[in-house]
Amino acid sequence: MAHLFNYGGTRLMCGIGGIAYKPGAPPVGQDVLNRMAAALRHRGPDGAHFASLPHADLIHTRLSIIDIAGGDQPLSAGTGTLIANGEIYNDPQIRQQIGAKHFKTGSDCESPLLLWARTGTTYTATLRGMYAIALYESTHDELLLSRDPFGIKPLYFTEFSGGIAFASEPEALLAANLAPRTLNPTARTELLQLQFTTGRETIFAGIQRVLPGETLRIVHGSVVERHYQAALPQTPRPLPPLSVEQALEQLDHALMNSVQAHERADVPFGLFL
Repeated sequence: MAHLFNYGGTRLMCGIGGIAYKPGAPPVGQDVLNRMAAALRHRGPDGAHFASLPHADLIHTRLSIIDIAGGDQPLSAGTGTLIANGEIYNDPQIRQQIGAKHFKTGSDCESPLLLWARTGTTYTATLRGMYAIALYESTHDELLLSRDPFGIKPLYFTEFSGGIAFASEPEALLAANLAPRTLNPTARTELLQLQFTTGRETIFAGIQRVLPGETLRIVHGSVVERHYQAALPQTPRPLPPLSVEQALEQLDHALMNSVQAHERADVPFGLFL
């Protein structure tokens, strides 16, 4: 199968979803999980996989780009289980830093999992890429929901009586009846005016976004912390004086580096220029 994708990330995508349960809350059942997976199927036509954990359920629908044979998710290491939608551009550098012997697959989405095992909730600090990640730790019943600093990959969540449900698209939460199909009037008006909505609120009352660069820490089915990673340096770095030739050389280097990082794939791909 040939895959087309562009740098904006609109075509390169998998689907993730799941539920973190409150203590004592019963699982929603396989039928609900199947409805979530079916709503995400168009994002990941190459397979759907589930993980039933002590206090969480995870769903991943895959579009195979890297490590086609061995990169199915969820991925596990120790007490952590990860599902992700995205590309980690500095995966080769992370593998070199950690050591290839510690990796079980060739998937670039394994790098965030092993970084988390070493650094905890700050694991996204050294990631370069576009991603929406859900990472569940079973011993402390902790779920992390993370989104890349530029917000390229979408991630939504809703709170319901049994805990917190999340997905790559609101439709997965609506199809599973985990959130009501009730419009948010303010966001609806904004959508009609701008053709998109801003901030945490969506056009569906009760469904919120994980913000760009945000990591939500969810313990026992409730949000307890939010961490943010800025897309750009907060303290501008003073620029040395450059000639036109030096500036063009640095620009060429930055552009080539970016393009080469985006070209990692084990399938044919097309570029729109």
